[in-house]
Order: sequence, then structure tokens, then C-alpha cells
Amino acid sequence: MSHYFGFKPSDELSQKIDQADKVITAGKDEDYYLYRNEIAQLIARELIDNLLVNLVDYIPNPERQAKMRKIIVSIESSTETLLKVLLGKDNNQDVLPTFCFMKNESLFTDNAGERRVGFKLPDEAASQILAGFNAVTPESIDIDKFKHGLEVMNNEILTHFITRFAATLKLGMFKRNAVPVTKVAINKGLGMAINKLFPQLDNPALNRLAGFYKPFIVQIND
Repeated sequence: MSHYFGFKPSDELSQKIDQADKVITAGKDEDYYLYRNEIAQLIARELIDNLLVNLVDYIPNPERQAKMRKIIVSIESSTETLLKVLLGKDNNQDVLPTFCFMKNESLFTDNAGERRVGFKLPDEAASQILAGFNAVTPESIDIDKFKHGLEVMNNEILTHFITRFAATLKLGMFKRNAVPVTKVAINKGLGMAINKLFPQLDNPALNRLAGFYKPFIVQIND
């Protein structure tokens, strides 16, 4: 039994992945970087939508909702800037490692037969994430354990979709140095989002929040 982080892609993203797979697998005479760049941008956008944009609904205070939206805009801006720096007009041979990473390490099928964009979690990370979610029940809540679980999940997501993704790209020193700097900035934004969100929620709302996150952690029968 293994645990994965994963979200269900939109029809647009799923179709782009299939289209790129057909073109690249067949070795067609097209520019592969166009597919890679578009898919990477869509994954980033849908990842933020799934994990952050939808969180705004859990904030009861309109003023704090506005503050959360500002944090989300900042994270979106940092992500878009990083992708613009990293993704260029690479030749087809240089695109192949990233395509293989996307296809083989960033996609999986859940037990219901549905496609997910995501990755296998290390056992220790999965254990801490699940422990955080399970620390929230109608009877009692261990807020520190829940926050820690979310922080571990966020770190694993950033490591996969930023650090490991960037490692597949052919980058010069300047561009490669931009990766950890942006990762820290995004992680800081995620931490601010969590810290601004939690103090506002009562026990029923925290239970709804845990229920919101749980579907992203998928158990796969090996």
C-alpha cells in the first residue's frame, strides 16, 4: 500500500497531456517545448486553484478573505514568474527528460480508475500528513498536529513540482539559482495562508477543512 498526493485534472489539462503524449511518443516533427510549457503552466494554475483558491470559502470574514486573496495573488505571481524564467524554446531532445518526468512521475491512476496529477509520497511524509488529518475529529482537535501535516504536504508538493521538475530542465546557473529562491517565497506564502486561516475557524469549520484536504491524499493498493 502506498500513498500519493494528487488532484483530478481539468478536461483541458487532461487533453493536453494526451495530445503531447501522442506527438512525442510518435516522434513527430513538431516543437515539443510548446506542449511542455503549456502543460506546466496548466498544472501550476490548477494546483493553486485546488489547494488555495478554494480555501477562501472557508473564511467567514470578508476582510480576511481579501487578505487571503492577496496572498494567493502573490503566490500565483511568483509561480508565473518562475515558469517564465525556466521555460524557454528548448530543442526536442532537451524537452524529453521533462516529458518523461511529467508522464512517469507526475501522473497516476487512482483505485477508481481516474487520472490524477500528482506523485508518490515518501512513507514518513504520508504518515505525518495523515496523522495531521486524523487529529481533527468532531470530538477533539490537535491544531498543531493538523498544521504540521499541512506543512509537510506543502513541502512535498513544492519539492516535486518545483525542485524535481526544474532538475529535468537544461538550465544555466542564473536560472537554476532562481529555483530555490522562488520555492522559499512560495512556501512562505503558503505558511502565511495557513496561519491566517486557522485562528478564524471553530471546530466544525476545522473539520470541514480537514475534509477538504483528505481527498488529495490517495491510497493505492500495490
